[in-house]
Amino acid sequence: MNENRVDAQASRRMIRGWSVGALGAVAIVPMAVACGGGNNAQPTTAANGMATGTVGTMPPGYPQQGAPPGYPAQPGYPQQPAGYPPQQAPQGYPQQPAGYPPPQPGYPAQPAPAPAPGPTAAPTALAPTDPNTLQGILNGLQGALGGQMVTPGTLAGDLTDAGLKAQALRVAPGMQPEGDELKQNLTEGQHAVMMVTLQAGKCYTVVGFSPLGGVKNLDLNMLAPPLYMTLAGQDLTHNNTPTIGASPSPMCPVLMFPLQYKLDVFAQSGSGQVAVQLYSKNK
Repeated sequence: MNENRVDAQASRRMIRGWSVGALGAVAIVPMAVACGGGNNAQPTTAANGMATGTVGTMPPGYPQQGAPPGYPAQPGYPQQPAGYPPQQAPQGYPQQPAGYPPPQPGYPAQPAPAPAPGPTAAPTALAPTDPNTLQGILNGLQGALGGQMVTPGTLAGDLTDAGLKAQALRVAPGMQPEGDELKQNLTEGQHAVMMVTLQAGKCYTVVGFSPLGGVKNLDLNMLAPPLYMTLAGQDLTHNNTPTIGASPSPMCPVLMFPLQYKLDVFAQSGSGQVAVQLYSKNK
């Protein structure tokens, strides 16, 4: 009986030892797996302490970076987010062509190129004018007569010619006739036209005359080139002896090249013979 009891106790101790050993083996297996090397390679470390390897991509939900319009994508640099406007040059600086960075603040803007020269402006007025009368003059010129021109002094003893010379002595002292003389009969409301040339280095006076019983109010209007729609001088009297540029204020052009002006001779009231002459002298 004692031997059987001893054998039973020995069997129980043996079974208990096996159970403890099995539990120890089960515990050791997870630890071995946890300590073992994985399949994913770890980034290496360079000599300067910086990790090397491939830079990861943006997390999900973040927009990818893109280059601004006009710029090529740069490898290794983040790109401009989609939906952002392209960079603009600061206010006051000219816009740069696509592909060039905007100018930096602090640098002066480039001056704008000088505009191309336009057509030459009409010469300025050479004598007093009344702009309010311009439209009526232009309307009257549409049916104007071509002036009848004669050589000065060919009509000796003519009252109109004699009156013109006497008027010139008073309003154009020291001047001589230049060019031909207009000599014509005008009815009331009629216009006649003659051309006169003025140039720098000289001073000018235009003298007109109609004898008594003829044109009572004779007007002179000088229009400037090139379109002859601007007044350059005008007679502002209301009599039969009109002048433009009377002494002591003659017309003295400053432009270095000759200009041809249009002279309108207008019989505003009365009818009869008229004479008009350009006088000049050197400065």
